[in-house]
Amino acid sequence: MTVRLVIKWKPEGPPPVSIPVSAAPVIAAAVNRNQERVDHRYHKRLPVKYQLSVFAEDQQAAQLPLPARGINMSRSGVLIETEEPLPIGSMVYIKVKELGLMGMATVRHCTPKGSKFRVGLHFPNPLTRSL
Repeated sequence: MTVRLVIKWKPEGPPPVSIPVSAAPVIAAAVNRNQERVDHRYHKRLPVKYQLSVFAEDQQAAQLPLPARGINMSRSGVLIETEEPLPIGSMVYIKVKELGLMGMATVRHCTPKGSKFRVGLHFPNPLTRSL
């Protein structure tokens, strides 16, 4: 048996046009504003306004409770805002008293935002109900 596979590739949009170097930043800014951001995440993020307690392991103390404010949350992670940075790759314990949830999370990123820090946490396992 012989199988013949034909693939036709059709580029999206018009062919690229050469732009003078002096005009490139202005055109690039206009193109970036017109493009929509696409979210490729597996779980949908929902905005939240819950207060969280983050317990990060510290070398000087056993564990330090760090107050945080939730910005958005999904089944696999949460974006929080804290007053202190958290080391990327570290494991933290979080507790959301208002939702009755607790569990471990990994710090994926920590970005300064004004005088605070936005920290992305990933849940390797689903959060559990707290008592």
